[in-house]
Amino acid sequence: MLKPAVILCTSLLILGCEPGVPTATPSAGPAKAIADAAHNARNSLDWAGSYQGMLPCADCEAINTTLTLYHDGRYQLQQLYVGKSTAPFVQQGQFSWNPAGSTVLLDGGEAQQFFVGENQLFMLDQQGNRIEGELAARYRLAKQQG
Repeated sequence: MLKPAVILCTSLLILGCEPGVPTATPSAGPAKAIADAAHNARNSLDWAGSYQGMLPCADCEAINTTLTLYHDGRYQLQQLYVGKSTAPFVQQGQFSWNPAGSTVLLDGGEAQQFFVGENQLFMLDQQGNRIEGELAARYRLAKQQG
């Protein structure tokens, strides 16, 4: 005759192996949403540094643009209108982050916005949207190493 302890252990093993028995898995509920909201460009990327690119220009060849973002919230923007001027236009000031921590907004004359990506910035339109169309790829500044 089998002992009650052996029967109990065997029953638990069989029940534990049944495919219909749910196992503990992490949920994708509110805790995950909070964790995702806590990770953004501002606190997850190495965003400080200089970014350079040739932005489209309506009345010149291109705008050779260098934007430097500093950890303390300052920026310096240099723009040289290729084929039109020989000296760069330099603007300095403070920048702020949008509430989502994904976009920087430069203070100053024309409020310019840039979406912050991994080692790159994407210039946004006046409403804060990504620029679309055939020139969209040209509205990108690449982070300079060094």
